[in-house]
Parts: sequence; structure tokens; C-alpha cells
Amino acid sequence: MSSSQAPYPYRGRVQAQGEDIQQDGGYSHPWAQNNPVTDQDGLSFLAKIEGQCSEPQKALRKIPFAKARRFVKQASEQGGVGPETQPHSFQDPKRDRRKYNSVRVDIEIVSGLTFVPLKKVE
Repeated sequence: MSSSQAPYPYRGRVQAQGEDIQQDGGYSHPWAQNNPVTDQDGLSFLAKIEGQCSEPQKALRKIPFAKARRFVKQASEQGGVGPETQPHSFQDPKRDRRKYNSVRVDIEIVSGLTFVPLKKVE
């Protein structure tokens, strides 16, 4: 593989998924870059996909988005996390699983240290 074909060392994506989202694959914000993804980047990515959700979709994902933001902040406090600390999907445990099983927010870390503190990158 030539260097021009080498993948970016920091890759992943955040997603809002569920049967109530008609867009194929849900709302997604991928990243592939040469620099570490900061905690502020991660929070911005989550805000972007939350902004794509309709009000009812946001309401169903209020808890999952809060859990995902908490994961980003906790990852930052640890200096960042890699693919080996891949979180499970963030869901609302109080929702009826039979009706809302697919409603979730995902963070997928493919490669690289992710959600590092902004001050560590500067």
C-alpha cells in the first residue's frame, strides 16, 4: 500500500439510529483525519447529528445523547480512548425495548486515540 493510499490514523463516526429515522444508516458524522479527535470535536459531532433529528427523534434520544456526551467527557478526563474501549450503543433503558429497541446513539472508534482533551492537542 503506498503512502497516498494509507488510511488516516484517526477514524470513526457518531450516529443516531433507529426505525424512526428514514435516512439510510441514520444520521451520521464520520471522521478520518491526521490529528487526534478532541473532546470538543466529539461534542460538536454529537451536536451536529442531534441537530439533524426532528423534535420527536430528539425526545426519544434525550438520554442516549446525554450518555454519549458523558462518555466523551469521561474519555477526555482519561486522556482519550482508543478502539479497545469501544462503547456499546447508548440507549434509554426506561423505554419499552420491544417498541424502541433500535433507537440509539452510537460512537464507533475505528482507529487512533479519540476524544483527547483540547488542551493536550494545542
